[in-house]
Amino acid sequence: MNRSVRRLTVGIISSALITAAGAAGSAPATAADTPVRVMIGLKPGYDAKAGLPTLDALGLRNAEASGRSHSALLSALGAKTLSVPQSRVNSTLASLRQDPSVAYAELDVKRKTSVVAPNDPAYTQGYQAELGRLNVPAAWATTTGSDVTVAVVDTGVAPVGDLAGKVLPGYDFFNYDSDPTDDGVFPHGTVVSSLIAATADNGAGMAGVCWQCKILPVKALDRNGDGFDSDIAQGIIYAVQHNAKIVNLSLGGYGYSKTLANAVAYANAKGVLVVAAAGNENTSQKSYPAALPDVLAVGGTDTSKSGDYKVSFSNYGSWVDVSAPAVTAGMYSDGSYHYGLEGTSFSTPLVSGVAALVQSAHPEYSGWSLWSSIIRSGRKGSRNWNSYGIVDAAKALTFGTDATPPTVSRALPAQNTVVRGTVTITPYGLKDAGSGVRLVEVQRNGAFAGWSYTGPAFAPKLNTAGLNGPISIRLKVTDKAGNVGYSGYRQLIVDNSKPKLTVTSWPRNKAKVRGTITIKATASDATTGIAKVVVFVNGKVVATDTRSPWTLGVNSAKQPKSFKLQVVAYDKAGNAAYSATRTYTRS
Repeated sequence: MNRSVRRLTVGIISSALITAAGAAGSAPATAADTPVRVMIGLKPGYDAKAGLPTLDALGLRNAEASGRSHSALLSALGAKTLSVPQSRVNSTLASLRQDPSVAYAELDVKRKTSVVAPNDPAYTQGYQAELGRLNVPAAWATTTGSDVTVAVVDTGVAPVGDLAGKVLPGYDFFNYDSDPTDDGVFPHGTVVSSLIAATADNGAGMAGVCWQCKILPVKALDRNGDGFDSDIAQGIIYAVQHNAKIVNLSLGGYGYSKTLANAVAYANAKGVLVVAAAGNENTSQKSYPAALPDVLAVGGTDTSKSGDYKVSFSNYGSWVDVSAPAVTAGMYSDGSYHYGLEGTSFSTPLVSGVAALVQSAHPEYSGWSLWSSIIRSGRKGSRNWNSYGIVDAAKALTFGTDATPPTVSRALPAQNTVVRGTVTITPYGLKDAGSGVRLVEVQRNGAFAGWSYTGPAFAPKLNTAGLNGPISIRLKVTDKAGNVGYSGYRQLIVDNSKPKLTVTSWPRNKAKVRGTITIKATASDATTGIAKVVVFVNGKVVATDTRSPWTLGVNSAKQPKSFKLQVVAYDKAGNAAYSATRTYTRS
């Protein structure tokens, strides 16, 4: 079986050395216990001066910033501040948002005056003009990022220079080991990662778009930049399962791959944004994975011109969502810095970095919400070669997201339907007027029991193996923005037990028979009852009885000279009990 190969999307290199000796070491990573400020607002009727039971339950009773002089003023607004360890910020925010007394919970953002201008040489010497084109410095006035994890599925990543302390443990799906270090002839994955997350404002090297972001290195390409769809797909799934919020795919090729599409759909279902390069062949032919649904496809702009003018080599078409500069600076695996690196491979991480800034400003956003913010920020040029235009990082931070839950009328099968084995649970009246349905889960007796993220049916499978008796089910529907709706509860009767069958009267095995053969049986089923008892001759039904006492007749004259006979009892769920098979000869 042939496997299609994906070539990385990179334009080679008109580069000049910025810092031949490499960069100074990056600032130390933020410790997990570093306090982070969180602010909550309480609903009317709740006292902001009183303690919050949710904080007690989380073991954060001392988290309230009660000693500060402004605390009383905040209570007049129904708000209070908390000090939470960095490692517990996301879980604390999630718990607070479930508290019925809390109206909102958000990061207490540290703001700065004017536009941020980092002191890194590549930036101050004008070698990172691409950041200005995307309005990234203005975005830095709102946020320079947080510890959002961005997965780079590529040739690997070298944790050197401005990436030191930023690279998480990852995996190598090309060599199948736990060392995802970049071994590329051209250090593609390292360059890509430096554009996303190079430590900034440390007086050395370059500035990444998201200063505090973490890179999850996922090596799926060999040293020449080639990789199989199967390895890339595994890399995507690995990234999602290791808490990446954004997956950067600076790679591509022609020809649809279902495996790759399924991996992207899996990421989307988990609320992860996938960003991919449009390609460098100056063609409108769709490149994958960029052209897959719900992938943010990035084309390249000409940095020598203002606006959204396509660089000569970038692919184009309505399937390309947004654009970003395709000529950039970047860091090599030896820690040195270069400029004039060309390709949509380098446009893509700039957009991934912007997505990470949006995620930092809005931790609750799903991948779709990031996608929506970025495409709405686009500034269209005079030539419509992509759908939404060049990304504006500062503007992308300003958009809200879909807040309307999806609806579902009910779940099928109908109330008290008898079921067994694996059952398809079909949503009826499934609607979402905003972002669209992302996934449907089935809950059994209140617990997760299966899911479907494949539309338009979104019909999850419920495995009832080992169960008997009544169960309660309902559907949980999640839209692409993360809003949740539920169906009503429905009871199903599960019967996975075989009925009991005893044949009490029939000719002995290998007997000679003539005329009508009379067969009598007893059958019972404790859960749903017996539906019918059937006689098979040579595998075909010749007699059926639907009432007790179970008495069946077989006309032997209509059967072959020698034939095999078996009795089967079926319960109302379709489970079957079989008698032994007897062989008869017509006399």
